[in-house]
Amino acid sequence: MTPERGLQAILAPTTIAVVGASRAPESIGHQILANLLAQGFTGAVYPVNPNATAVCSVRAYASVADISGALDMAVIVVPKDRVLAVAEDCGKAGVKALV
Repeated sequence: MTPERGLQAILAPTTIAVVGASRAPESIGHQILANLLAQGFTGAVYPVNPNATAVCSVRAYASVADISGALDMAVIVVPKDRVLAVAEDCGKAGVKALV
């Protein structure tokens, strides 16, 4: 595999999960999700929030394991004490890249 192909999931993802997407407009999770939607990302975007059914009018998932299909990238925006567990969940779900 060439280095360029290995970076494809980060440089040109087609599916992105925002783990820690929030309904609170001032939160970074909300802002990242809103920016992906507003700036014309043409792939699928999946908010992950176990306490919400939707974020930014997009169906939310309780965990990355609940998302069907392959995920190129997950953006992790959770409290620091939860990052490792979320990263492990992403690995088990087959997420190709983490930010």
